[in-house]
Amino acid sequence: MKTIALTLIAAGMGFAQSQSATTASAAKQSPGAPPKAKTQVPKKATAAQKANPPQLTIPQGAKLVEPNLYRYTDSTGKAWMYRQTPFGISKFEDTPAAAQQAPAPGGPTTVTDLGDSVRFERKTAFGDSQWTRKKTELSDDEKALVASQQQGKQVSAQPDNKTAEKQ
Repeated sequence: MKTIALTLIAAGMGFAQSQSATTASAAKQSPGAPPKAKTQVPKKATAAQKANPPQLTIPQGAKLVEPNLYRYTDSTGKAWMYRQTPFGISKFEDTPAAAQQAPAPGGPTTVTDLGDSVRFERKTAFGDSQWTRKKTELSDDEKALVASQQQGKQVSAQPDNKTAEKQ
C-alpha cells in the first residue's frame, strides 16, 4: 500500500513539474508578441549515427533467386547477393557454386570387409567413429566408400610393369 502511495506521489510531482516548465516559458514571452520562430541548427553526426550506417536497400534491377534472396550485378560486373532477414538486408558477394561445395563429410574412412558386413572407421573431431553395416543395408555413400576401397586394392594388387621387368 505504501509503495502504491509513493508511486502516485512521485508521478504527480513529475507531472506538476513538467506543466510548470511549459507555463514558465510561455510567461517569458511578451503577451502581444508573436511566438518566436525556432531556428533549425544543423546537427553534427553523433557517435550513434556514425556507428549505425544507413540501411541497405535491394537495388531496382535485382532478380529474385529464391524467397528473400536477390541477385544483382553492379556496373563493374561484380555479382552481389541481397538477403532479406528479420534484422534487415544483408549483402554478400556471389561466388560460383563449385567454390561453395563443402568437402566430403569426415575425413579418410577405413573400410574393412567382414564377410557379410562391412566395418567403417573414421577419425572425427570428437574421436574415432566406428560403425558396422550389413552389405545389403549399405547407403549410397557407404557403397561408394566400399567401391573406392575395392578399387584401391585392385590397383595396388596389380604388379607394376617396370618392377616386373627389373626382376
